[in-house]
Amino acid sequence: MSQKARKLGDFDREFVLRAAKEAYELGQAPFEFGPKGTALIIVDMLEEFVRPNYTPYWIPAATEAVPKIKELIKVCRAKNVPVIYTAYHFHEDGIDLPRGAQYIPIYQGDIELAGQIFNKPSVYSEIAPEPKDMVILKPTYDAFFGTKLDLVLRNMGIGTVIICGTMTNYCCAATAKSAFMLGYNVVFGSDINATDFPEMQEAELKTLRRGFAKIMTADEIMAKLR
Repeated sequence: MSQKARKLGDFDREFVLRAAKEAYELGQAPFEFGPKGTALIIVDMLEEFVRPNYTPYWIPAATEAVPKIKELIKVCRAKNVPVIYTAYHFHEDGIDLPRGAQYIPIYQGDIELAGQIFNKPSVYSEIAPEPKDMVILKPTYDAFFGTKLDLVLRNMGIGTVIICGTMTNYCCAATAKSAFMLGYNVVFGSDINATDFPEMQEAELKTLRRGFAKIMTADEIMAKLR
């Protein structure tokens, strides 16, 4: 029995599990996009995450994604697609962190290295902003929370955001989900968003694919923009 032919009460366990699996693995948001009305958001490609051996937060996959991100930036600039950077940044005393951060494992390294990391914008040098680029400073995962990002995008007439950066299942996903909630079409790069544990990369991509974003490779995104 097809989904269209089913009535309330006809959706058995097998059907529900099969439909969920298909959506997580194969679902694709059908919206189209091009250079006009689109912006690239580069999430937290910072020295602390990208520079090898620099901090306990170094993410090798982020370093490996740099060449593709660099190529995407070049295409965006050629097509007049705005490039917006975010930088994870907070006061050395932690007064602008979420209140519960002191109890969360991922923040413990921040506390130990307070005053040495994340206290100034530090975009990785190979993909550093140009003078005209906007850099959004943020104290937590979501680049929209407590920042002017939404205002900036609306003022530029942006309806679609392309998200790349690090970490896939923290700052990148949190930003993508907020963008979706705020009414933006979200394009999420499968090979230009990086995290620190392979299992979490695929799990987050599945969640975003089913419920929040159009998942595409960098090459597929660039082909659309070209």
